[in-house]
Amino acid sequence: MTTGRQIAADNGPVGYALAHATRAHRAVLQHLTAQLGLHLGQELIIVDIHHNPDTTQAELVQRLGLEQPTIAKALTRMERTGFIQRATDPGDRRVTRLRLTERGEAVVDAVTAAWAETEARATAGLTDEEAQQLIRLLTVVRDNLEQPH
Repeated sequence: MTTGRQIAADNGPVGYALAHATRAHRAVLQHLTAQLGLHLGQELIIVDIHHNPDTTQAELVQRLGLEQPTIAKALTRMERTGFIQRATDPGDRRVTRLRLTERGEAVVDAVTAAWAETEARATAGLTDEEAQQLIRLLTVVRDNLEQPH
């Protein structure tokens, strides 16, 4: 019996391999960030706010390139779990500023370590030259896919 996966792999082997590698990468990173009490994607917000304290939600959306509702939901969850705090801007009461709490600051180094560990696992067995070539090739694939038809 032929499966959908076999047909997909036969008709799009690069895409199929890329999807499997992405899924495996995501699973490892998700496992590591969950140990920190974070949902996948929240680690980007943690590190961004660490480097840009007192940022606004709109600024965060622009820097991360994510949708506003996605960021809003993540920030609400992160505030509830004690990673971030919101404060009204003293100069403009309509503006809310974002800052990490002590708990948020405490996981910044662990987040970057999780990224490094995931990278090391993903590139194990590759030479530095092969890893650089992989980056170049994946950049070409991304650029190709982002071109309008």
